[in-house]
Amino acid sequence: MSVPDFQTIMLPFLQNLSDGNKQSISQVMENLANHFKLTPEDLSLQVPSGKMGLFRNRVGWSRSYLKNAGLVNYPERGVYQITQVGVDFLKTNPKKLRMQELLQFPMYNEWRSTFNSNTGSQGLESESSKIEEEELTPQEKLTKTIDAINQQLASDILDALKGNTFQYFEKFVVQLLQSMGYGGFRKDSGMVTGASGDNGIDGVILQDVLGLESVGIQAKRFTTNNAGSGDIRNFIGSLAIKGFSKGVFLTTSSFSPEAIKTASESKQHKIILIDGKKLANLAIEFNVGVQIDETIQLKRIDMDFFDEIN
Repeated sequence: MSVPDFQTIMLPFLQNLSDGNKQSISQVMENLANHFKLTPEDLSLQVPSGKMGLFRNRVGWSRSYLKNAGLVNYPERGVYQITQVGVDFLKTNPKKLRMQELLQFPMYNEWRSTFNSNTGSQGLESESSKIEEEELTPQEKLTKTIDAINQQLASDILDALKGNTFQYFEKFVVQLLQSMGYGGFRKDSGMVTGASGDNGIDGVILQDVLGLESVGIQAKRFTTNNAGSGDIRNFIGSLAIKGFSKGVFLTTSSFSPEAIKTASESKQHKIILIDGKKLANLAIEFNVGVQIDETIQLKRIDMDFFDEIN
């Protein structure tokens, strides 16, 4: 048979992990290839850019959506395992598992509300959206596809940050702010200060050579809880102790409404809040923790060139 689409792969992917054992990507690929009876010719097919196998690419997207729904997790890099949510779902003897079925899982809906925009992967979840898709121009479809890819990339970045140490996260945010142009006059303009006795300041960005203008940084690697107003008040207190008038509070989660209000009402300090979604998107925009996979050039006819010939 031909290489199945990524939604068709999702249920066999999950069933393949039903014994609860960890499997490497190579094991998953081999088992799924056998399940779909793919030939060597099928497995040799490449995505249009020629940089990745078509089957591997589609298995990767299946894995990502299963992870977003909480059905699969990554206990180690390149290793996959079914979750209890996935086990419970298989006990219902499902006949199919596509984007529409993922809507029953709270974790998937939470992921959608965090990362999906109107141009994202929501378009795969209803029949009416397929009609809307047909009405889009090729360039609009390309933009929508890029948005969906970046949304998944942002999700993967946050997962990587949450799975790492808080020390790593502190270094990451300092590097990100420097990549954004803050303290860009020299490499050592940003430093991690997080340690005992740091008075709640995890990093500092020097805005000028003499350090007359500096920005205090708070980095909170939350995996579940949101940053609350108490966290912001503590940060403001730390800024005051250290003599900073400006501060950036970054977290892998989000901010409660009370936290946002507390930051906005600060009179003595300018506080910028960066939640997980914005953090990941900034990392993509300023190429921190990511690499360019493919470059696409869109060209149009140059009518001036043809006019000059005449």
